Amino acid sequence: MESTYLYLLAALVVCWAQMRVQGAYQRYKRIENENHISGAEAARSILDANGLQDVTVEVAQGGILSDHYDPTKHAVRLSPDIYYNCSIASLAVAAHEVGHAIQHKEQYGFIAVRNRLLPAAQIASKLGWLTLLLGLFFLYATPLLLYIGIGMLVIIALFQLVTLPLELNASSRALVQLQQGSYVMEDEVSDCRSMLRAAAFTYVAALLSTIVQIIRIVLIAQRRDD
Repeated sequence: MESTYLYLLAALVVCWAQMRVQGAYQRYKRIENENHISGAEAARSILDANGLQDVTVEVAQGGILSDHYDPTKHAVRLSPDIYYNCSIASLAVAAHEVGHAIQHKEQYGFIAVRNRLLPAAQIASKLGWLTLLLGLFFLYATPLLLYIGIGMLVIIALFQLVTLPLELNASSRALVQLQQGSYVMEDEVSDCRSMLRAAAFTYVAALLSTIVQIIRIVLIAQRRDD
């Protein structure tokens, strides 16, 4: 019973985080910034101001909020709404992704840690739940398989934990760049901050969900042992 409640709790946390970021995005994409600067223009200007002329600004191929920085291609990719529109959301999201580019330029410490965890996290994300399901099914025959699966979830949680300060730092950098470059007026800063906080909470929710799932699997395994 406890494991069921934990599963529902994890699902609710993730759903609430997604609703929060979508709600913030839907709100702030309708508010045009007072300087009428598009996300693409802001990204290009902030990159140039930080000596990152070699980083391109491109339209992402994904859908809504598919924005990201690709360090292998030296490209900031913005979803069409963020790229073309002159909204508060466009400025906040574009500046956040440029924040990641600045992190890479300055070799921000958590990047190296995240890169070391990345290969293991990619394997764990593909095989973790399959290993857990097989481990629970064959618990009495091969209990080691279950512990391997739990270990994979722990790796995912560690990766999420390291990713979180990277995202929070990129948001902090975004606010600084937007204010220093006068991209936003004083009364728009709080709106940008709200947009960025909502986006950051999705990473917090993902970490909490993984931790809850680990506890849930451990409880299921203990109950079967009993």
